[in-house]
Amino acid sequence: MARRELSLPPAAANYLCTRFDLQLHPLLRVGWLPLDATENDRREAAELGRRQLIQQSLFDGDELHPFVEEAVHLLARPPLAIGVAVHAREGEDFNAVLVEYGRSTVQAYQADGETPDDLRDIRIKRHEHGGPAGNAINLLRKVTAAEDASVSIPYAHLEQVTTRMGGSARTLSSALGYAGVRGAQAKALTNAFTAKRSLEGLITVRAYDQKVRRTRSLPFNLQFFATEAGCYLAQRKPGRDGREWYTLAPADSRKLVGTINEMIRLLTRPTARV
Repeated sequence: MARRELSLPPAAANYLCTRFDLQLHPLLRVGWLPLDATENDRREAAELGRRQLIQQSLFDGDELHPFVEEAVHLLARPPLAIGVAVHAREGEDFNAVLVEYGRSTVQAYQADGETPDDLRDIRIKRHEHGGPAGNAINLLRKVTAAEDASVSIPYAHLEQVTTRMGGSARTLSSALGYAGVRGAQAKALTNAFTAKRSLEGLITVRAYDQKVRRTRSLPFNLQFFATEAGCYLAQRKPGRDGREWYTLAPADSRKLVGTINEMIRLLTRPTARV
């Protein structure tokens, strides 16, 4: 995999998925044809996709460049993949997938289009350093942690808050108090939920098990959001008591990377049943 960067337009991505009978990571959008596409439509789409690859010197006769072939297989059946979906108030929204490849990381980045049907190129590159978690967080602009306390409450309490506030003029702080959330925890939740957000997103971790030929993932994800008060991470996770717990904590880049690495550890440990 000597080559380090390439760009896959939607038609080229579709051509490769069809050629290898694969589906890429669900965060990456491919230019699939409609179900009622004719054989002529399929032939024209395949020719366009192949032509787009040839224009980037990714074909030698009928031989596809090894970087392309390996990258497509990694993005479809990753030994370990971090998915990042980001919405930004300023700048572009995007999805990205970062896959472990030996000691390096293969990154696929796809900006959101203006409309759901506007598919953008998938830009693929290889990083030698930083690992999947570090390179995932490097896609975000520099984030600084908020100064609030960490919060951990039963998720049912948060649902009570939502119910209490629904369709009423009740304030968040009073709804939290009614649900039994007070003091520093109530203050932290109020600050986090009411501050204007400049960036927010969701991070997932998954792995394809070659032995059983299935994808494994955790029963929880990682949410993050940057506000005028600083950045927070949030997770809704099953607890040892059988209840779901909601955790909110201030987070800088190092905290986000550490949390992702902990998710990776849980997913890849030998006893994991996910």
